[in-house]
Amino acid sequence: MTNSTPSTPSPAAPTRCIPLACLALAASLAACGGGGGDEAPGPSPADRFTIGGTVSGLVAPSAGSNTHAPRLVLQNNEGDDLTVTASGRFAFATPLAAGSAYAVRVQSQPAGQTCSVAQGSGAVPGAAVQAVQVACAPAVWGLPEGLWVREACGPTGATAGQSGRSLFRLTRQDETHVTVTQGTMVYDNAQCTGTGKVLTERDYARFEVDRKETRGAITAWWGNWDYTVSSDRPTRAVFSRSGPTMCWDVDHFWAQFPTMDQVESAVASAIPSRQCYLQAE
Repeated sequence: MTNSTPSTPSPAAPTRCIPLACLALAASLAACGGGGGDEAPGPSPADRFTIGGTVSGLVAPSAGSNTHAPRLVLQNNEGDDLTVTASGRFAFATPLAAGSAYAVRVQSQPAGQTCSVAQGSGAVPGAAVQAVQVACAPAVWGLPEGLWVREACGPTGATAGQSGRSLFRLTRQDETHVTVTQGTMVYDNAQCTGTGKVLTERDYARFEVDRKETRGAITAWWGNWDYTVSSDRPTRAVFSRSGPTMCWDVDHFWAQFPTMDQVESAVASAIPSRQCYLQAE
């Protein structure tokens, strides 16, 4: 009899991954979410986001109010002007890319109010900016008073050897109203030195301020004038103060100086040419 011994099965050969098949498997796993954690994609460079926030305390223009009265105008990055007429949400028209800088400021104050900006600058976070806060409140005008004498000196034309400077006297009636008289300060020499004497002072105008803006060392007041000396003078005007000087050269040309940028330019020209005024008392 022949004894048969059971045969032992041969070990299975190790499976080898064909390179192309492995790549296909890896791609399949990746498509199914395998091989790593999920991460939300960041904003595309082409994405744009709006810049905005909330205005509070703004008094809306009344029905039938002067359409030329100053309104609240906001700017972003010194452009993209946005006129706001009521409290509430606002957003600029031009969106910005993620990471771009934004800087919101008040370009024009509304009549009778002063508005300020908080949380107005930063970098766009890859989402709409809605945290800019613009708060408006009744304006405190801080109107100047006293006698103001022009720096420029010239002959008076009345008496030989005398010289004179034009003057304005401001008398504040209340927080928004000032009366103005005009005249000449005369000196007994040709250099306008020593003690002068007020001559020919007369009623000139009444001024009611409805807008004030300060930038750097310059403060400007805009408002309506009621002239007593001539009916053909403009009814809208602005005057400005820079340090110790008051510039009246910008008072008769409202159409040329409706913005703070234009007032700054006029003051920069008027002060060196001695066309502005110093307070005499």
